[in-house]
Amino acid sequence: MKNILINKQYYPHIINMINAINKKERASLITFIIDKAANTICVIGGKRDALRIIKLPFKGQDPTLQDGKWSIDADMFKYYCQDCLKPNTDNKEIILELDEQSKNDSYVIGYANDHAVRRWQCIAACEEHLEYVASLTHKTFQIVTISALQPMLEVANSHRPLEFFKIDKALHEITVQRDNDISTMALPMGLIPEIDLVANQDGLDILKHTCQHTQSDTLMINIDNEQLTVTDGQHSQSCSLASLPEFYNKVKINYTTEVKCVVDIYTLKSEIEAYTRVNQIKHNNISLLYFTQNDVYISGFGFTVDSFQNLSALDITAKHPLLYNINLRQLLKVRIKNITNMKGMTLRTLKTADGSRKLAFYNEHDPKRPYASIPIELNTNNNDLMAMQTLMAIYNKQNQGDSCKQADLLGYDDI
Repeated sequence: MKNILINKQYYPHIINMINAINKKERASLITFIIDKAANTICVIGGKRDALRIIKLPFKGQDPTLQDGKWSIDADMFKYYCQDCLKPNTDNKEIILELDEQSKNDSYVIGYANDHAVRRWQCIAACEEHLEYVASLTHKTFQIVTISALQPMLEVANSHRPLEFFKIDKALHEITVQRDNDISTMALPMGLIPEIDLVANQDGLDILKHTCQHTQSDTLMINIDNEQLTVTDGQHSQSCSLASLPEFYNKVKINYTTEVKCVVDIYTLKSEIEAYTRVNQIKHNNISLLYFTQNDVYISGFGFTVDSFQNLSALDITAKHPLLYNINLRQLLKVRIKNITNMKGMTLRTLKTADGSRKLAFYNEHDPKRPYASIPIELNTNNNDLMAMQTLMAIYNKQNQGDSCKQADLLGYDDI
């Protein structure tokens, strides 16, 4: 038996690779390439459009290992590595035995911490993986120092969540796509980029991971065929930039604000979650948002039930009462938990020149650009308005004299 050893220093890269394995991809594979002349054992895996290469030095491996390439099932490789990497284990390396029974019949064997045996039959090396390795030799890379790249990534991180981030070295400006809209601004004072950079959030995460775990002072970056590839000369990672052409062609949309206010974030979250537990409301899939000149209310309703809540608005700016329809399923998808440290959240209803509207959500990190939004429709149905006013009268009667305005406005001076 011959052993392949994956030393502890490569664990961050292994974790990164196995976390990228997509269970929805049938017959997902991990490929090994042993090349003694190049002094490497390459491990290739990940999603089809986001492959990764980990290069292990041949030095320190079993010297009787011969050149070869094969693939094994990625699912059990992930399961086995996760067992080896458990925090309560003292493993110094991941050990894989190579059992070559004949030229065309080889196995890889691993032993779990509970002494269970994991065995993979080796199959022909995955062609997609081999093509990916070969493609790296034909790419043209920009070279950037880690010390120059890290401040660029810090600026990008300050604009999260985002869909695309671009730094234009010549124009000395940043373009950010967030909530499917774009904005452009000057680079921060003191930031001198060494290269042009464009990436989506996956690409930024790859760059951050590589900066944190490389032994090199520089990285090489390539963007072509709607794909970002990053390498430190040893390990390589790629991710898809499939919507990059759309980003380049996107035109900024101008919005006017119909209403803006701060609402109690816990009340909003609790009320939305309550609607999910009532089948009639959930099935009806419509929520009503009612702005008055003094407050804002949310309602969910079914055929025989109604739910109504005051969102404890502060500093609301509504010229006259406005009623809106919201798709409840879309509202439920908005990430409200863990997006702010404040008790209050800024909401705006935004309108475009063609009359379409959206409800935009903001946190204290960026009061000008929403971190998320959902489509919203102005409701002019008099019956719906009367129904909301009836519920509001019931609510006010029950809560007369009580103060609901408890939201913390700190950080929301500019709503």
